[in-house]
Amino acid sequence: MKSTILRISCLLSIASPAVAQPLVPVPIRQVTVDDGFWSPRIERWRATTIGDVFDKFEKYGGFRNFDRVAAGEKGGHRGEPWWDGLIYESIRGASDFLAAHPDPDLEKRIAGFVDRIAAAADKDPDGYVNTAQTLEGIGIRWSNPPAEGDDYDNRFPHTVYNAGCLVEAGVHHYKATGDTKLLRVATRLANYMTGIMGPPPKQNIIPGHAVGEESFAELYRLYRDDPGLKGKIGLEVDENAYLDLARFWIENRGNTEGRASEGAYNQDDVSVFQQPTLQGHAVRSALLAAGLATVGAENGRDDYRETAARWWRNMADARMYLTGGLGAVAAHEGFGADHVLPNDGYAETCAAVAGGFFSRNMNLLTGDAEYVDVLERVLYNGALSGVALTGDAYFYENPLTATTGHRRWHWRGDELGSTPCCPPMFLKLMGALPGCIYATRGGDVFVNLYLGSRARVGGMRISQETKYPWDGMVEFVVSPETTTDFALHLRVPDWVEKPVVAVNGVTVANPRVADHYLVLDRRWAPGDKVMLRLPMPVRRVKADPRVEANIGRVALMRGPVVYCFEGVDNHDATKSILLKSGDPLATRYDPNLLGGVVAIDGKARIVRNESGRAVEEPAAIRAIPFFANANREPTTMDVWIADDMAAVIPAPDGRPSASHCFSSDTVVALNDGIVPKSSDDGSIPRMTWWDHKGGTEWAQVAYDAPRRIGSVSVYWWDERRVGRDCRVPREWHVECRDGGSWKPVVKPSGYPTELDRFNTVRFQEVETDAIRIVATLQDGWSAGILEVQAHP
Repeated sequence: MKSTILRISCLLSIASPAVAQPLVPVPIRQVTVDDGFWSPRIERWRATTIGDVFDKFEKYGGFRNFDRVAAGEKGGHRGEPWWDGLIYESIRGASDFLAAHPDPDLEKRIAGFVDRIAAAADKDPDGYVNTAQTLEGIGIRWSNPPAEGDDYDNRFPHTVYNAGCLVEAGVHHYKATGDTKLLRVATRLANYMTGIMGPPPKQNIIPGHAVGEESFAELYRLYRDDPGLKGKIGLEVDENAYLDLARFWIENRGNTEGRASEGAYNQDDVSVFQQPTLQGHAVRSALLAAGLATVGAENGRDDYRETAARWWRNMADARMYLTGGLGAVAAHEGFGADHVLPNDGYAETCAAVAGGFFSRNMNLLTGDAEYVDVLERVLYNGALSGVALTGDAYFYENPLTATTGHRRWHWRGDELGSTPCCPPMFLKLMGALPGCIYATRGGDVFVNLYLGSRARVGGMRISQETKYPWDGMVEFVVSPETTTDFALHLRVPDWVEKPVVAVNGVTVANPRVADHYLVLDRRWAPGDKVMLRLPMPVRRVKADPRVEANIGRVALMRGPVVYCFEGVDNHDATKSILLKSGDPLATRYDPNLLGGVVAIDGKARIVRNESGRAVEEPAAIRAIPFFANANREPTTMDVWIADDMAAVIPAPDGRPSASHCFSSDTVVALNDGIVPKSSDDGSIPRMTWWDHKGGTEWAQVAYDAPRRIGSVSVYWWDERRVGRDCRVPREWHVECRDGGSWKPVVKPSGYPTELDRFNTVRFQEVETDAIRIVATLQDGWSAGILEVQAHP
């Protein structure tokens, strides 16, 4: 089996961006998705996720903020200052779902939200709406500190971000419904902003969080392409002013005259044209890049194109995870140095979505299909993992390794300080999906994504049927109204070695390839059929050797899908798997597994620690798609597993069990070999007896063969410093199994219960096949264990 070495963090091909006329996407309303993989998911998000997101913003007061502004009230703001923007993003995403699938109930619900937003905007003579500022005075009106050195944090209030999200919501809602009410609110606010922001004598204001750059360019396009719309809005509209402001926000980064610098965190330390890489906060950086590519497609400037291409190349080659995830550093939710990609990195769902939009916009800007490879990688991996199979539980972070404690949350809006930003961003990307499949340039047609669909492209219809991503066969029917000459461009994914294409049953020998597309330039007749075969072997992927975290490790991919190993399928020992180059791997579609997936099954080894000696045991292993991880019981997960003994973390010998273990914890923590940092180290797995309080409980480790043991060390879990419910036990002792019965150890040295350390008891050495910790819990308190060690 071929082993693929990634000289970049995820991509397999290197090419320079081509200079070409931009592509034009085929609009969502002209595309119908009918696909075995995507259609059930789209329906679940439409029926469940959209409603769940709106319900939660209702429940936690996000929409009530607009009502209070409309009523002229003060105070009582709920959520963070950027909740306005998250609500607008949710409306934008839901509107795209509406455009693809009309739904009177959803349309009516969104219309109700629009009424509440418009009522709030009508309270201000300029149409300014920003609920946190109006209700609580959070931030000055446009978050523009008056001078260098001011300690006001422009990043916090997100006022320009909120406005940018309102504009995109207005544009997408109008396109989906034809209703102009939200678009009018957005246009009025945009007019106010273009009147006060820009070159002197206007104010030098840039977004504290990028998004407006692309959305104002969208507003420009909407009015440019539909001049008659201006009369329906009833406002003065100068669409060029919207594009000019978007350009100002891009080009004025680093120019801090009259304001404080936002620094590299917000891409404001130097001019964008001097920034060598994406930098700072990953979501902001990638959204700024998406706007750069969009505006560059309008103004045709080389510096825009070259900067965007440079940023994308650095992102794809050195700062992106195999899954399309972005942002390795949790401390600032952003980028680290090149090739610093720890598997437990942040990889926020929002960042993957932003990187997907950036890549899509680069494809439209350049006409090069390699950018779609990253969009596809995000769609099937880094973004898709962000929502559970049920559609109502979410991931904020998507690391490539996880403990049992990494679980999906149902919302992050029930406490002040929480940020439920990822579900709205997820809806934006998945709502946009139908519009990412096809594009045009002149009379040519470009197919970017392979999924079952039908589209109207000018006077032509095109359809495709496929079982992608589980199967690489794609069949097209091309039906122009009359016999027509044009070129059909079929994307060649970066993972394909030898694609095969046939037209009307005749294989095309040596098809022309340009900009990572197969190009079929011919005279097309109604009903012409094209068959594309993209072989999908399991690929063993090796990381760039500069990614230290993955030296001696391998990952599996098949087609665009990245796979992972969960403990529940792999002997609770994912870090102890050793997959050698000759070990066999096979694929099988299982309709009953995780909603129906192709799993990869194989024969490998589990490496165990037996009395300090690494022993290899033959073992069956299974990999599932990364997007489906954490949808069953709490378990460990790893994408990169060892193919070199030096990278293996041997599994501790012994089988752990307990009298009781809380469902969200795991007995595996008893002897998983992970040394805690403290007694309340919540970053690692733990075993707790919660919600049992008081009384006597036990935890034990059994061995396959008897051994000599003379000491046991226990690291207790204790939550007193974080104000929760577990404390060290009132007392404890160790028992060893002898002939099937449990006996206390002889001559114990004492049973300490200290925090932040191993508590060791020494005793007369005994030969036994199991040890048991018996704990008497404090009255009214539960207890737990982070790690147990046994020594001769």
